[in-house]
Amino acid sequence: MPQLHDLTALQLATAYERGDTTPTEVVDHLLARIEDGDRVGAFTTVSADRARAAAAEAGRTLRSTDRTELPRLFGVPTAVKDLEATAGVRTTLGSALLRDWIPDHNDEIVDVMADAGLISLGKTTVPEFGAACYTEPEVSAPARSPFDLTRSAAGSSGGAAAAVGALLVPIAQGSDTAGSVRSPASACGVIGLKPSRGLVTAGPDGNDGMGLSVRGPLARTVRDTAAFLDALTTRTGVGTVHPPRVDSYERACDAPVPRLRVALAQGSVSGAPVDAEVAAAAELTARTLAGLGHAVFARDQAPDPAFTEGFRVMFTALVGARTMAFDEAALRPIVHHLRAGSKKFTSGELAASIGVVQARARAWTLDYADADIVITPTVTTPPTLIGRLRNDADPAAELAAMTAFTGNTVIGNATGFPTISLPLGWSSQGLPLGVSLTAGWGREDLLLGVSAALEEALPWAHRYVDRVEAQTPAAG
Repeated sequence: MPQLHDLTALQLATAYERGDTTPTEVVDHLLARIEDGDRVGAFTTVSADRARAAAAEAGRTLRSTDRTELPRLFGVPTAVKDLEATAGVRTTLGSALLRDWIPDHNDEIVDVMADAGLISLGKTTVPEFGAACYTEPEVSAPARSPFDLTRSAAGSSGGAAAAVGALLVPIAQGSDTAGSVRSPASACGVIGLKPSRGLVTAGPDGNDGMGLSVRGPLARTVRDTAAFLDALTTRTGVGTVHPPRVDSYERACDAPVPRLRVALAQGSVSGAPVDAEVAAAAELTARTLAGLGHAVFARDQAPDPAFTEGFRVMFTALVGARTMAFDEAALRPIVHHLRAGSKKFTSGELAASIGVVQARARAWTLDYADADIVITPTVTTPPTLIGRLRNDADPAAELAAMTAFTGNTVIGNATGFPTISLPLGWSSQGLPLGVSLTAGWGREDLLLGVSAALEEALPWAHRYVDRVEAQTPAAG
């Protein structure tokens, strides 16, 4: 018999409906797992009392209310990324400078999740201000891949992906500015979806002004991903253009998928070489879709230095845009480097970089205009060792290494297209290797339908075992 932590979000919803378990039983079980030792560094703050109170209230509501009148994932545990302000809960933004900050308000995504009846167990670990593609903050332990505790969970949604992969929560909220949902999904062997620009509300204060950042789900199954996306898309963004919403992303997983044109795009827009096993995972995905009757063709991703450099300027500007008062010298070296760099270019140079990125993103859409789905490696290498990408002595070299590692992820942020990372490959060492699928703007329904077919053809559910107990993390 599966244990409570083995159940998916939708399985938990069904178990509540049948009376097989209660939110209190599930929350207590998962909190015990976290409190016994969060060895993957998933949580910076655990809000146990709040979660137990919310579970008790959810149980009373389930007993007194027609289940059909409640949200689909009502009472299901989750976690909130530590970049999202949460009223009454410590929110550090991954920075030791904010280790004691307790906001008096919620970012809108937190309210959206509460409206869906989800129960947050706490705040998941992030790098300082989300400004790295690894998660090794000063304020908490580094986030590690559940498949090898010596390996990084990537970033910046590293804690969220680790929590899902280690069976601490069935689903978790992430955010993605340059691959921050998809890179951790790849490293932790889970699913990470970066939705279309404008689909998930950022709230009146959460828009980055450049259209790069989006909130999105991390999960272990495609249907959980879709059901969580349904929960996240119940509000219209303020002042944003949003694509049409389908009636149910969950039902899209079971809808017939037409014969598609699928492009296999090996290589990296950053110009970094792609590890042979990572490339093989993308090739396997293409062969599988061809076997399912789709028309697959190869068109490699050419390096684009202008795209990469323009995006670097935009990302640097976003890190430099934080206006809160703090001791700059106390920031992590990479954050200090980015903020200092943001002061070295003019507003005109930033505008020019935005124009270049927009033009190159448009060129990418034209390059693959004859494809319904584009397959790429999620990142260029298997999960990296803890500390491998971090370089406090030379943050410029660190930024270059991070750019090489993320490879193609920035394309989805620049185009605004939906992109999903699936755990479709596994290295000779048993490490997860994510493969990304990208569809046109607003075509999450198509993306989820294809993903569900791949999940059936190349299943990964058997990979989720309680392997963490047998591992000893290296110092880091």
